[in-house]
Amino acid sequence: MAEEFEAGWISGLAQVAIGHPLDTIKVRLQAQGGTKARYRGTIHCVTSIIRHESMLGMFKGMLSPMLSITAINSILFGVRGNLLKYYESPTLLNHYMAGSAAGATQVVISCPSELAKIRMQMSGVGEKTDIRGYKGSLRTLKAIYRIEGMRGCYRGLIVTAARDVPAFGFYFMTYEASRREFVKRNLPEVMTEAVAGGLGGVASWVLTYAVDSIKSRVQADGVGGVNKYKGLADAVYLSVKHDGIFDLHKGLGVAVTRAFAVNALIFTVFIYSRKFLVERKGLVK
Repeated sequence: MAEEFEAGWISGLAQVAIGHPLDTIKVRLQAQGGTKARYRGTIHCVTSIIRHESMLGMFKGMLSPMLSITAINSILFGVRGNLLKYYESPTLLNHYMAGSAAGATQVVISCPSELAKIRMQMSGVGEKTDIRGYKGSLRTLKAIYRIEGMRGCYRGLIVTAARDVPAFGFYFMTYEASRREFVKRNLPEVMTEAVAGGLGGVASWVLTYAVDSIKSRVQADGVGGVNKYKGLADAVYLSVKHDGIFDLHKGLGVAVTRAFAVNALIFTVFIYSRKFLVERKGLVK
């Protein structure tokens, strides 16, 4: 089912185009500590970025996801689709397991990609955090590899997997449960795919957002040459001890807004791209 991979690649392009600025805000809010918070909230974060870094600051690190998310979406939808074809009538649990398996498969790409993206997004934050060597996503990874080796390029791999495996399980299960309900109600296909996709994105982020906050802090650690954490366990301990569990949900409103809009687009683009590809190949044959 090559169409699953191809349509996933196309939907990945759409995802980056609409979602990256909101992701930059999310990362900035997540990475700051509660006791020395630079931003008072979402609006203050947006205005500060534009004032000090221009509108282009909202698009820092965009090359990395542009190159990788297309591949990640291709893997996600391709692996999920090919696993589900082994079931005649897949249950919601089957959709969860297929989504989780797809999430685990793409971690090898998403971890270094998000590391480069976060380092780029965090550059220029504060007086001592502008990393001059990070002038682009690929250069960022090269700089990290030169200084920290391959292990440094996979900083946060465990916490990335801890987020992605359940997140994509909930993502696809919620999408499928919503889609089935909307089909019963005879809603238009476009609305069905968009709303079900949006709800899937919201569910995955709400249920795994605290883990994503820890991931952002771990991967942003070291920007400016100063490390706050000794490792993943230390990051969890200090974050909860100093800031509290609620601090790990900073930026959740932005993430949920972004998740609904982006994933509504992703599923709509995916479904219609797949239809187009199937019809085109049918005509060719």
